[in-house]
Amino acid sequence: ETFGSILVLGDAACLESKSKYDTKPKPITTYLPQTAQVAGQQGSYAARMLNRAYNLKTTPPRLPKEGDEDFSLLRVWLVARGLEEAPEFSFLGLGLLAYVGGGEALNQVEIGDVPIFNYYGEVAFALWRSVYLTKQASSKNQALIAFDWLRTEAFGRDITRL
Repeated sequence: ETFGSILVLGDAACLESKSKYDTKPKPITTYLPQTAQVAGQQGSYAARMLNRAYNLKTTPPRLPKEGDEDFSLLRVWLVARGLEEAPEFSFLGLGLLAYVGGGEALNQVEIGDVPIFNYYGEVAFALWRSVYLTKQASSKNQALIAFDWLRTEAFGRDITRL
């Protein structure tokens, strides 16, 4: 008995990854980094699988067999694109950001395996802050975080304890 398709996601998930561009007879198996970037892409992938109504009881997941009552434009669109069988998850690395303290950061921006640029210092810190703000779930959180940063710049950190 099989469990069907099992979705592995989260920043502590461990998933083997094979490069689709590796043409060697025995491709090298690597593990994806356990980062929020991977978890976010895995979450988007899982949401697509569920929204497109793939049958997760099969491996690999497939669209359910069509019936008279199952007609939908989404199904027609997926079949026309050749997506009756769900594509496997593939991670697209966008780089690394690291805050190192003192208003400085490091970053390595890339798309897949193609490096775009590397910065360190205040320029990287500005990029780190902008990415941090845009990744917030709501504009309210963005405003609260930006206000907290401005308050800390103006008055310093509150180091008192009650």
